[in-house]
Amino acid sequence: MRKYRIPNEVTTELKINKMLYLHDFLFLVGLIVLRLVTLPFIPSVLHIPFTVFLIVFGLFMVLRPATNPQKRMVHAIYYALIKRKDTYLALDAQTKGRD
Repeated sequence: MRKYRIPNEVTTELKINKMLYLHDFLFLVGLIVLRLVTLPFIPSVLHIPFTVFLIVFGLFMVLRPATNPQKRMVHAIYYALIKRKDTYLALDAQTKGRD
């Protein structure tokens, strides 16, 4: 009978280097492909601003927010957009100066 070693943690993200994960790298590659596909439809005067915008947008989306470092910025934006406005959200009880 064979015994297989089952890893304890299977949800760990694959890290490429100190700050870049595989999902982030694939997102940046997707932005490069998007730029190559959409560049013929953009006036030649706007090529450089469009490229700068995509670089800034890509770096912004890859960053992880300080409030929730397990999620990416795209998740934080998504949660902010789909948040129900009529749902009660309790404030943290550890606020200072409100006794």
